[in-house]
Amino acid sequence: MISSVKLRFILTAISCIFLFLQPVSAGCQVLTDVKVIHASTGVEQPDSGLKGIIQELKSIFKYTSYRLLNEQRFNLNFNQEGLVNLPGNRTLLILPSDTDGKRIRYQIHIKKNNNPIFQTQILLKNNSSITIGGPELDGGILLINITGVLQ
Repeated sequence: MISSVKLRFILTAISCIFLFLQPVSAGCQVLTDVKVIHASTGVEQPDSGLKGIIQELKSIFKYTSYRLLNEQRFNLNFNQEGLVNLPGNRTLLILPSDTDGKRIRYQIHIKKNNNPIFQTQILLKNNSSITIGGPELDGGILLINITGVLQ
């Protein structure tokens, strides 16, 4: 039989382990910037709204024209949704779900006429961005560039 002192010690040790295994999301907010971009094979026209990421887009995607359609910035708590309207009766829901202090996990959902058409999750390095391909649009494609910064 375990003595009460040993039992308290074991329970305290287990509690400490669970405390340190919790994600680092309590009390944090995530500054999230979402750029909605139309990529196509049209005539190249510089878009000043894409100045910081245009070279990256050109190096990754095969398109010649990139046009910023929408940009929204959110300061989100964990498990708080940000909503971005997309062309074609679509909406993007973005939700930071947790962090380890170095990376931010986002849940991403695209809906059309309130019906889910795409969902994924990404693990984004803090203070960096990622561009994901979205649905087709007007002979091209929607790209969604997401930047996340822990606050």
